[in-house]
Amino acid sequence: MTVRTVAPSELYSRLAPTYREDFEVPHRKAYDQLAVEAVRTALEAGSTVVDVGCGVGRWVEWLIDDGHDVIGIEPSPGMAAVCRKADFGPRFELQELDVDSAVIGAASVDAVVAMGSIQYAPNPVRSIARMATWLRPGGSLWVLVDSLGALVGELLRRGDDAQAIERVRTGRGRFGDAECEVEHELFDAAGLAGALGAAGLVDVEVRGLLIGWAALPRDRAQAELVADWDRALARERALSLVPGMADLGKQLLATGTAP
Repeated sequence: MTVRTVAPSELYSRLAPTYREDFEVPHRKAYDQLAVEAVRTALEAGSTVVDVGCGVGRWVEWLIDDGHDVIGIEPSPGMAAVCRKADFGPRFELQELDVDSAVIGAASVDAVVAMGSIQYAPNPVRSIARMATWLRPGGSLWVLVDSLGALVGELLRRGDDAQAIERVRTGRGRFGDAECEVEHELFDAAGLAGALGAAGLVDVEVRGLLIGWAALPRDRAQAELVADWDRALARERALSLVPGMADLGKQLLATGTAP
């Protein structure tokens, strides 16, 4: 069967019915938890947060439970439908738009999170700059993307030299299921930090998530998470705080502050 290249909104509509369950896979659950822990430390009580690519509302749920107001941005009809059905209440607003069309006032929110979504934008650097304009002074932007270095390392360990070279040459990755796939931007730590800096943000920081996991063969890495979750997560927390190792992480988590 030929795998079709489709728009991100089409693929994610296909994935929507089981998307929450997809994040019970050990490595996704792990990097998601690490990202949540990092963002939680930065949010003051009662913040207004924009969740770009809010999907079915996984992050919306915990943000509201923590007492924040949330504006969700979601262009995929399937994802948006599941999110609306969840009925998160009056502290949640959903805009069924993409990041470049979202209606958010300048300097109007306390934080913006884009967890794995901005890499699908036509021009992620331009979209990062747009999101930065939404922040009040002192507000924070958080962006999670796939790591170019970690993906290339994984492909080389699997013996897929041709694809590893292609990823380096194009700076593009692929994600999908058995029938459809999408292309997306891949980042290194310097490029991601540069995008936040060019957007006018200060105190920019990039950390790698799942550094130890990405260094191991996938089967062994998954088995370690299942066998001793707490120990594996403690190791990953410690490694994520070493700036020079960021590019070894499966994911890159970047943050910057509006001056």
